[in-house]
Amino acid sequence: MQRCPNCGAGELKIIAAVLERPVIEKILSYLGLDPQPLPKGQVREAGLHFAA
Repeated sequence: MQRCPNCGAGELKIIAAVLERPVIEKILSYLGLDPQPLPKGQVREAGLHFAA
């Protein structure tokens, strides 16, 4: 992703990468998202499709 997904004009740059699983789980929980990944093979069943 190089451009802002909202306006399409702003240029984006990575300012941080969170790699520690406990920190990622805490962030996802705070956002109301399930911090546990789906079992392999269930991503498509859940309707989650990602562009390659």
